[in-house]
Amino acid sequence: PPAHSYRRTLRKMAASVAGSLVVATRITARKALAAKRVTVAPSIRARAFRGASQIVMVSRVEKSDAEWSKELDKTSFQVLRKKGTEPAGTGEYDKFYPTEGHFVCKGCGNPLYSAESKFNSGCGWPAFDKCYKGALITETDMTFGMKRVEIMCAACDGHLGHVFENEGFTPTMERHCVNSVSVKYVEGAPETPLEEEKVV
Repeated sequence: PPAHSYRRTLRKMAASVAGSLVVATRITARKALAAKRVTVAPSIRARAFRGASQIVMVSRVEKSDAEWSKELDKTSFQVLRKKGTEPAGTGEYDKFYPTEGHFVCKGCGNPLYSAESKFNSGCGWPAFDKCYKGALITETDMTFGMKRVEIMCAACDGHLGHVFENEGFTPTMERHCVNSVSVKYVEGAPETPLEEEKVV
């Protein structure tokens, strides 16, 4: 056969071998990536937020607005899910200072604050100076033309209020200004002992 036929055959063989090497490389890469993947239970997610103070691992509670609206009263839905604010001085827990017990998210029941962390700030909303570790997430809030730090339930993203720093009320130098309709008081301590910390 002519020499050019041999050259054509050699080129096809070389292309075939190269293609096989590329496929093999891709398969090997996929296997390597798959081997590095960590399987996490669907309800446990790592959550990172714009302006967040930390990344936390929590048991997630995720529902549609339609589902939340059926479970929450109108005011709680507006505040927790739509980031509303109850009028100052009208909240159930504004002047409520229990000596024991704790406060949970009204939406999902996630423990948020101990009774001991609540104090009288005179601001018109319930005030706390620390929270249970990992209970909250924060996000920078630029609404109304000012910069504030929003606090949300780490389990369901429910809006709680805002945290203010360096006002001198307590040694932690934090005031968590929380809507009463976002939380619920529960007698006794949480089922599992929880540490407390500043959120910012």
